[in-house]
Amino acid sequence: MSLFKKITLLVIIFITSINIQAQQSKIEIEGILHDASGMTIPYAAVSIPTKNIGTTSTEDGKFYLALKQSNLQDFLVISSMGFKTYKIKVEDYIKQKNKKIVLEDALTALKTVQIIETKEFISNALKQAKNTFISESHQLNLIYRRTNVEEDVSKFFVEHHMSMVYKGPKSHLSRMQVNQARKSADYRIVKNPQWNHAAVYMIDLNPLKNYYTPLKKMDWKKIGDTTYDGEDVIIFEGTEENVNKVGKIMTTVLYIGYETNNIYKVESSVGKCIYQYVKNSEGKLYLSYHKREYGGQNKISAFDQKLLKLKSPHVKHAYRHEAIVLGIITDKKQFTAKGFEEFDKDISKIELPYNPDFWSNLSLPPDSGFYKKIKRELESNYGVPLETQFKFVN
Repeated sequence: MSLFKKITLLVIIFITSINIQAQQSKIEIEGILHDASGMTIPYAAVSIPTKNIGTTSTEDGKFYLALKQSNLQDFLVISSMGFKTYKIKVEDYIKQKNKKIVLEDALTALKTVQIIETKEFISNALKQAKNTFISESHQLNLIYRRTNVEEDVSKFFVEHHMSMVYKGPKSHLSRMQVNQARKSADYRIVKNPQWNHAAVYMIDLNPLKNYYTPLKKMDWKKIGDTTYDGEDVIIFEGTEENVNKVGKIMTTVLYIGYETNNIYKVESSVGKCIYQYVKNSEGKLYLSYHKREYGGQNKISAFDQKLLKLKSPHVKHAYRHEAIVLGIITDKKQFTAKGFEEFDKDISKIELPYNPDFWSNLSLPPDSGFYKKIKRELESNYGVPLETQFKFVN
């Protein structure tokens, strides 16, 4: 055997050995969450808090985590509103044949507890946000999805794997970087670009930033109570009596821990927003999931009106968004997001080569109902599989 062939053989053996070791060190766990009645549990926090590893269950209760051999002795922790926190050692969970997890209902003691005046309770929670949320710079690695919808059918889809750095819900983004991108074919009639990347709006439009109206000035009332991660949680609804910037009465719902003042979840009628938070290894909160939708109408040509078979020369249009946080980094030396130049670009204007190997090897949670609906609609437009669209469009 020649020297060249020997070297080539050694390189192949070395690379193969590395790949085998990498595969052996990777552990994939998945499951589905149910309540006692058999209903699936959406948007539950599924994590290993001590290692800042986590995900969120989909609308149909499914979850997925990519772990390492070193995580076998760690505890998998599952928390959801209204249920007892479920804990199990990763190693023990893997050994279970049945990957269906049934969460137990948790009873709240707040029925017999008197709280301080509602506005004061809200004010205290907002004041404590600097302590209850991670308020130092941290990097979130996430999947960001936006689809353009016309007449309630998806016409264009963009997905980014990205990293962003900020200091919690009351701050602005300081750094942002799109690592990978893919787009569908573009079937839109309305092509209104957004002034900034959609992730910028996700941060800036958070009700906790008081963009539309200061939360302290809203009229608040208690509308319910539940539990989360072993703590009683009070659900408050705030309403703005005067018409706001978007021309509608705005409603905000906060889920606040009775003892900790933790704001675990935020909902808003503006954009049908959901912001869900999970605890890190120190018990501080960070964003784990986000969803929103903004819509309106756009005037179209007579030709397009006839093409869409509409009675009016206006087409209903909306942006639908979903963000799934895949991981968090708190050590500034390990931050990878470096840029600012992508802030002021519409998400569809970010041009990166499509890397199918990256997307096929990325450890993503199970497809959400949001994504399944988009995929089904985009493929029905012209009967072209979404993967084929990614390949040829990008």
